[in-house]
Amino acid sequence: MRLAESESIWKTLAEGTLAGRTALVTGGGSGIGRSTARLLAHLGARVAVVGRRTEELAATAAAIDADGGPAVLALPTDVREPQEVDAMLDRLVEAFGGLDFLVNNAGGQFIAPAETVSTNGFRAVTRLNFEAVWYLTTRVAQRVMIPARQGAVVSVTMTPRRGMPGMAHSSAARAAVESLTSTFAQEWARYGIRLSAVAPGIVLTPGWQANYGLDPAVVASVIPVGRMQAPEEVAGLIAFLLSPLGAYLTGQTYVADGGYELIGPSNALQAAFAGSASRQQ
Repeated sequence: MRLAESESIWKTLAEGTLAGRTALVTGGGSGIGRSTARLLAHLGARVAVVGRRTEELAATAAAIDADGGPAVLALPTDVREPQEVDAMLDRLVEAFGGLDFLVNNAGGQFIAPAETVSTNGFRAVTRLNFEAVWYLTTRVAQRVMIPARQGAVVSVTMTPRRGMPGMAHSSAARAAVESLTSTFAQEWARYGIRLSAVAPGIVLTPGWQANYGLDPAVVASVIPVGRMQAPEEVAGLIAFLLSPLGAYLTGQTYVADGGYELIGPSNALQAAFAGSASRQQ
């Protein structure tokens, strides 16, 4: 398959590693989700991508087609709505016959001081970042993975895990997902199901640039490795955990943030986030 220079790191994983497998990626229309779907397809998996925007899912499918990958199943779905999730799983099981991998990547939040977040705002963020993950994961396990006695799930959270100024609502939701990951791993190990969480740092995507209005150079200057994260790097870790190399890994959260959690939000970055929050009020 043809890979652009930015995806050259994917060459460390052998093509065909996931041949014959099937994967579902939520938030698959952009950013980490699109990169993950492309990489899993590059490794041989049949991929279904889920998101609310049909045009973005179509763009992901077109990118995989341009890579020379297998046909993609695009399933427009609002993962916050149980009825839509159930209907999507009906279509997926009919098309794939089963499911080997689930990547819970859909998420989103806004920056705001904790005392200003409304009940509706808090619920909107936790509903997407936590409740939707709980519902989809349990339904996939119940309908497909437990009967098949095999499967792997990776959920995307965020760092620093001890919290971030302006992100009280999202930090709480992501911590809940990490706890679910550990609990599910203990309950479902007897069925051959593995679960992991990946906590990326600050990932440079078009969505991040559009939503937060921060200077990437300022953000990069306070990250120990000196740069922001590429979505392809997060995708690579997800693929590793789903691959046979991850067969003995379960119940853990893997921090991949360029050392950001080690220092916590520095004064410079706190100021940047505070400035962004004040502009949004």
